[in-house]
Amino acid sequence: MIVVGIYIKNLSTLKYDRVELFNDEKISVTSSIQNINDIGKTYSDFSQTFTVPATKNNNKIFKHWYENSLDTQFTTLTKADAYIELDTISFRTGKIQLENCDINNGKAQSYSITFIGNLGNLKDKFAGLFLKDLDSTNYDILYSGTIVKDKVVTTAASDDVMFPLISSNRYWNYGGGGDDDITVNSHPIRYNELFPAVRLKKIFNMIEDKFNVNLQGTTENPSSFLTNARFTNAYLYLKNSESFSQKEYLHKILFDDTGEVSETGYSFNLTTQRLNNNFTAPLSYTSYIFFEKYADIIITPQVNSKLYNIHVFKNGNLYFKSETITSVASVPVSFTIESTGNRFASGDYFEVYIGSFEALSYDARIQVGSVYENISGDIIPYSFNVDTNISSTPNTKLQLSNYMPEIKIEDFFSGVLKMFNLTCFSSDGINYTIDTLENFYTTGNIIGLTKYIKTDTTNLTRVKSYKKINFLYEKSESLVNVGFLSANNIEYGNLLYNTNNDGEEYSIKLPFEDLNFNNLKDKLQVGYALKTDLQKYIPKPIILYDYNPASLTALTATTFHFSNAISGNGTAHTSYKAFGQELLTGGVTYSLNFTEQQSTLTNEVVNNSLYKIYYSNYIGNIFNFRARLIKFSAILSVSVLTSLKLNNRVIIRDKRYIINSFKTDLTTGEASFELLTDLRTL
Repeated sequence: MIVVGIYIKNLSTLKYDRVELFNDEKISVTSSIQNINDIGKTYSDFSQTFTVPATKNNNKIFKHWYENSLDTQFTTLTKADAYIELDTISFRTGKIQLENCDINNGKAQSYSITFIGNLGNLKDKFAGLFLKDLDSTNYDILYSGTIVKDKVVTTAASDDVMFPLISSNRYWNYGGGGDDDITVNSHPIRYNELFPAVRLKKIFNMIEDKFNVNLQGTTENPSSFLTNARFTNAYLYLKNSESFSQKEYLHKILFDDTGEVSETGYSFNLTTQRLNNNFTAPLSYTSYIFFEKYADIIITPQVNSKLYNIHVFKNGNLYFKSETITSVASVPVSFTIESTGNRFASGDYFEVYIGSFEALSYDARIQVGSVYENISGDIIPYSFNVDTNISSTPNTKLQLSNYMPEIKIEDFFSGVLKMFNLTCFSSDGINYTIDTLENFYTTGNIIGLTKYIKTDTTNLTRVKSYKKINFLYEKSESLVNVGFLSANNIEYGNLLYNTNNDGEEYSIKLPFEDLNFNNLKDKLQVGYALKTDLQKYIPKPIILYDYNPASLTALTATTFHFSNAISGNGTAHTSYKAFGQELLTGGVTYSLNFTEQQSTLTNEVVNNSLYKIYYSNYIGNIFNFRARLIKFSAILSVSVLTSLKLNNRVIIRDKRYIINSFKTDLTTGEASFELLTDLRTL
């Protein structure tokens, strides 16, 4: 009998408390990384729900959850950190969810809990937030017409933020005449027509910073794909409005001098730069009774005709935003942060930001006060000021988070996993390894399990078959995509894979749009976020490749015009940074289309599609006529159980398999395996 230890993190002590178990309780954990019955999903460890006794120790751990009148509760709204040991050897880390409690004659008898692996923990961390909730500060860029122009036509090596030639306003054409003919210097592509794009890798870095995780893996299991050129040269197109407009850039106002008067009910922390509502204002002074307390922000611009806004955040969330103000030098403008008749400390804190569209110098002051009155209406005030010396916002930056497409972080993350057929796993809930499924299996050891099988009887089962597997992008409204669909009866970039088998249809669908570009002339490739009637639209999130990261794409005899101003003539150019579906790296071209497709840039057929590079080997192994699912039970030692990994290739007698899933009874060491024949070439 194996001694199972389950430990739950105590948020008060930050230590792990061991849960007492029933002697005869069966505790099973099912493990799977990618199940052939649902090939579009990535899985993690999970257990069946099991019960633990309501002992004195467990009641303490679960804080007598059955009694909801207690102020201190074990929350069921979020899962608790936990880990499992087998004979004191670490087995799994993850989360524990408290499901219910059984009561008999008014006394707690048992608790039902479920263990969930670390991939589910990552989804919990994302907490329904959107990409726009990420902090892009480390990647925001200075913004001007010259900077955009440099990134389009004069930058040899690509930066983390670029500006693909995608029109959201006009139907650019080449030599067609009219206002949209970019061969005419008076009708150039203008810098403020373009939305930015940021490397996918930097989005992953923002996710790491936001949720305090590491997606690069560990020394033992590095995330090798995240350093591959096929990932590092992919960009997310940042477009969440019909036309580009420069948005204000927020700067936190930093105060450098403060007084403090406890009678006001406020304090200011110069380290955190927060106004804290953490004092209780006295009820009375002699015959004076507390009436109200308040906090105002006063801005005194030092220059004229600059646009700005004031933002007040309460407990980290936007609480107040002013209307846009045009500055008048030396004329103060005041805004109320808070005005309340509640003298008690609420624990709230406030932070003040100034949002500007260009450099702005200003003076700032927070005035905090309280008012006491007597029965005759006489007033006694108390106040203090928080000041800053004259400050200036820096040159205008582009705050990338303002342009993020409207998509939840978890949907974006799972979409990238599906796009490249990636696995994601962790042993500690902090360090996550992300890699292609093929790399995952390639790095696994080969182990023999024949001697652990309980009987000579095994069950061979046919692999569930599908007659068709559809690899799909979101439907695009772009006029070029609509034209492709009309001509080919299939959405651009999609693959309808016929297996020649019986069964159902299965779809792997990305939450992204695959924008089809248009080759105007001689490798001058542009995209259109325009409908067939030339009306603007907001696309689904779009992932693009930087075609040649090391240099510009040269045009042989073609000239187009680009301008770093919002009016006037442009300048002629014969090279530019090409974006689209293809990447040229190491002399090989790769595509973001699921199927082989003729390149809109080079007119050559690109064979290295998403399906061929990331799915064909796995799908081919599943639907090989020799493929079998083998099911058997084995009794495993603790050393085997704790070292067995989902990328191990398993030898049973003289055949090799990969693990589809296995379910382990932790108390007995009995494991039920479902293995898939591994017909890959080693």
